[in-house]
Amino acid sequence: MPAAEIDTPDGPARRREGWARSIRSPTRTVRCALRNDTVVGVVAMGPPLVPGNEPVTVGELYQIHVLPGQWGQGIGGQLHAAFVRFLREAALPSGRVEAWERNHRAQAFYARHGWQPDGHRRPGPAGACYVRMRLDPDAP
Repeated sequence: MPAAEIDTPDGPARRREGWARSIRSPTRTVRCALRNDTVVGVVAMGPPLVPGNEPVTVGELYQIHVLPGQWGQGIGGQLHAAFVRFLREAALPSGRVEAWERNHRAQAFYARHGWQPDGHRRPGPAGACYVRMRLDPDAP
């Protein structure tokens, strides 16, 4: 994606406010990964952002972010495990996530953790779609 679409002048303020809303929300859960008192990763989850016919049986993984310098150290896996715990504690039998179709790294990460595309797509930035994936945390 072109940097100009990501690094807009109001981008940092919008992202800060978005995370603040998620942290304050009574229906969303945010967890951080710390290393030496520094946030190196974050996961956000909760009910489906766009409810379908299954809002009481699905938890949505809104996003996992790990600082690029921390990739490959298991942090994303630990944050993913926090999402699976969230599903189990809420007695939700499945999870869903959307990954930008050009983000092959994210799609590979989710596939390694048992996620499968469910066929749903929606328009995304730069002429690429978001691909929705599902997870059954108790599947063998």
